[in-house]
Amino acid sequence: MLKFLLIAPYRGMKDLLEDLPRADAYEVYAEVGDLRLGLDVAQAAEQNGYDVIISRGGTAQLIREHVRLPVVEITVNGYDILRSLTFVKGYRGKIGIIGFPNIVAGVDTIAELLDIQVTTFIIHQEKEAENAVDKAKSLGIDLVIGDVVTVSMAEKAGVRAVLITSGREALLEALAQAERIAKQSRMDNGSTALMKSMLNSLQHGVIGVDTNGLVSFCNFYAATQLGITAEAAMGLAWTGLSANTAGELRVQLVHHLKNQSGLAALYELYDGPTIEKLDRQHRRIKENRLSLPQGQFQQFVQTDYINETYMDKAKRWSKRLEPILITGETGTGKRTLAEAIHNESPYQEGPYVSFHAGALASERQEHLLFGDPGQEAEGLLQRAASGTLHIHQVELLLLPVQRKLAAALQANHAALENEAKPAFRFIASTPADLQLQVKQGEFDLQLLVMLQIYTIQLPPLRQLVDDLDHFIFWYLAEMNRTLGKQVLGIKPDALSKLRTYPWPGNFSELQQVLKRVVEACEGSFITIQQVSPILDGLLLLTDEPAIRSMEQLVGASRTLEEIEDDIIRYVLEQEGFNQSTTAKRLGMNRTTLWRRLNQEGR
Repeated sequence: MLKFLLIAPYRGMKDLLEDLPRADAYEVYAEVGDLRLGLDVAQAAEQNGYDVIISRGGTAQLIREHVRLPVVEITVNGYDILRSLTFVKGYRGKIGIIGFPNIVAGVDTIAELLDIQVTTFIIHQEKEAENAVDKAKSLGIDLVIGDVVTVSMAEKAGVRAVLITSGREALLEALAQAERIAKQSRMDNGSTALMKSMLNSLQHGVIGVDTNGLVSFCNFYAATQLGITAEAAMGLAWTGLSANTAGELRVQLVHHLKNQSGLAALYELYDGPTIEKLDRQHRRIKENRLSLPQGQFQQFVQTDYINETYMDKAKRWSKRLEPILITGETGTGKRTLAEAIHNESPYQEGPYVSFHAGALASERQEHLLFGDPGQEAEGLLQRAASGTLHIHQVELLLLPVQRKLAAALQANHAALENEAKPAFRFIASTPADLQLQVKQGEFDLQLLVMLQIYTIQLPPLRQLVDDLDHFIFWYLAEMNRTLGKQVLGIKPDALSKLRTYPWPGNFSELQQVLKRVVEACEGSFITIQQVSPILDGLLLLTDEPAIRSMEQLVGASRTLEEIEDDIIRYVLEQEGFNQSTTAKRLGMNRTTLWRRLNQEGR
């Protein structure tokens, strides 16, 4: 059977492949990787018996230049362009499309038919994408359509972007082409010679061992590492040869081979200095990376109201050095905004240390934050040096810890007064009313004074329902990319239904609901038939008397699984869609919770 590897530049393409019917003539495996990462996956695939690699755009071109396996490129066809332009129809800003000539060709005609104004930017190499994005931005383009590289460049430049996703017809066409190429390749070359050629091209040591335990293949790098020639290694007993490598080389079994090459097993060899270097890098990354601050300002859907109320202010304040307080209900994006502020701040090259005050026993809070001088244990304040410390739900700190934190911030303030850079940037976030907590003696006044000068209040979603269609537009653009869907919009009655819901979980809940709807959506538009069952269940849970009513919860014919699903969703909303804290509260394994939330049709 033929064996293909799809290297998908985005997650949704891999998911789309899994939805296609299985073929009798070939097996298709998929990995997600773009450009250099995709090339790494492709180079590893050369030793795993694949016949053809399938990819798209610049990733396909890069793989073709560095890998001996045949490469089939998934072309962007008219259906893909039509879907992308239909999706942005009605967008109120200026739209641009960036791509190679084969992508941009015909866009003007389609855009004219759809009555959409689109500015085209043609590039001939991937490295030209950045300049094209900068040019588009200078011309006032605020929405860019393009491939994965273009979308990445646009997001780095702070420009909204929509990925041109490939539909099932393009993927089926690529699979058919791969089948033709693979059959021809097998006719021209013996599988044994092909495998040896692939293994010899690898840039690290590879040893093949036959069913008798004798070396049947040794590439150039393995021979060098073993201090012999490849010819001399042939026929030697692998057990004896590998025993002599102890302390000098690390041997790793890749896998047992099930083919007709005469090989029974494949081993990789790594020299000691290389392994030590990799281990040091891994330890350093693990020690320094307490959090991965992925948040960016462009992740927020920016309407005029949002920009005026807090986004413009957040962007300006990110450049300052003073502490920032972010307030807002659960699910309004406090953590993402804190990360975005760090990533745009003078401390962006330093560590980002994030701490949830309610995630640790109260008696350990002081030790975690300030360390133990007697034992020279480093606290989070020290770990955040030259970076950012973010404390989520700061109101849950004990009062003595709050006072000690206020003193540390006072030292930072003294550095500012002396025109020096504070030791670290501090961001606090909370859903609580801190002024009320001060009056009740539950929050330190001095700490509030230090924080409240630069306060950002995030509004709840229920105050922004007039812009709900705008939020849905951007969330659908992202979900089409990650889920491999081509959902173009939402029907008016379904949108009206969504506007009736109070959204206690705010934007996090909206994204969860849309994800469930999009996963189940088979057409191009979300309908009220898909939305109603989900919202009706959520409305039942937001009705407190109904929650207390066992009769309404159980119902006349509901299964235990359905009842459990409602309880899980209710607790998930209360915990701000945090799966770790939800699993802990429900007394279940986090993996089990993830599986329940991602079961088919949910």
